[in-house]
Amino acid sequence: MNPKILAGLAFGMAASIIWGGHAVVARLALAGQGFHLLDLAACRFIPGALLLGHLAWGARARLREVGLAKLLVLTAVGGLGNFMVFVGAMIWAPASHGGTVAPMTAPVAGALAGWLLLAEKPTSGRLAALGVMLAGVLCIGWDGLASDSPGVWKGDVLLLLAGGSWGFFGALLRRWQVPAFPAAGAIAVVSAVLVTPLWLAGPAVEFVTLPWASQLWMIFAQGVMLGVLAMLLFTRSVELLGPTRASTLSVVVPITALLLAAVVLGEALTPLKLLGAGLALAGMLGAVTLTGRR
Repeated sequence: MNPKILAGLAFGMAASIIWGGHAVVARLALAGQGFHLLDLAACRFIPGALLLGHLAWGARARLREVGLAKLLVLTAVGGLGNFMVFVGAMIWAPASHGGTVAPMTAPVAGALAGWLLLAEKPTSGRLAALGVMLAGVLCIGWDGLASDSPGVWKGDVLLLLAGGSWGFFGALLRRWQVPAFPAAGAIAVVSAVLVTPLWLAGPAVEFVTLPWASQLWMIFAQGVMLGVLAMLLFTRSVELLGPTRASTLSVVVPITALLLAAVVLGEALTPLKLLGAGLALAGMLGAVTLTGRR
């Protein structure tokens, strides 16, 4: 195989594996390692602002044209707001739901947002593929309702909101013509400015009492791997493979989430979860490979 293709596949797979581990890291941190929700947000966005802030500064003239109001909306649906909803869902929902429901909801919401905001009516084939993904979401949601753990449905509702807002995030970037990398830098900076005073006034006092190895791990996992490295790896994959082929690698996210949740957290792989994940994989592959370039 062409070395360029192999490298693109490796970069894309690595990014998808990191994203697939997001819910597991959050669930483990909140349930068993003594972290607060704001701890995770601070670990995500303060390092992200330091590492990505130069991207916003380099495009400050364009971002000034976009305006603070739109940047705050983007931060709500694709930055701090989205993060708090997703990670907050991990208080109730199992990590296997976090790694499947939100990623499966986002393409459906993205298609709806594209239709409403960009006048991009999805093809019949894409609608069919999205319908299959939605069926997968319903299977996993039903698994949560059938669970003995109380409150799983609350987490699943938050995951639907997180996936839905992420779908609208991409459409808003295109509608307002905001460059992706400067937007990532600006959102990291705005998120850090918003979360830092809340964190310092609250759980930061207890955060510094945690083992230093745990602190460093969370800063690395949230701020470096999820906040920066995954984005850079996926961007490089798109450059090497093209957007269509690179997008198919997103099917690795729910697979990684299910496997890690089972191995690390001991979560059961129920038939409904497996059915939902299988429908998600089929729908994602169909949406990208069988329904045209859009």
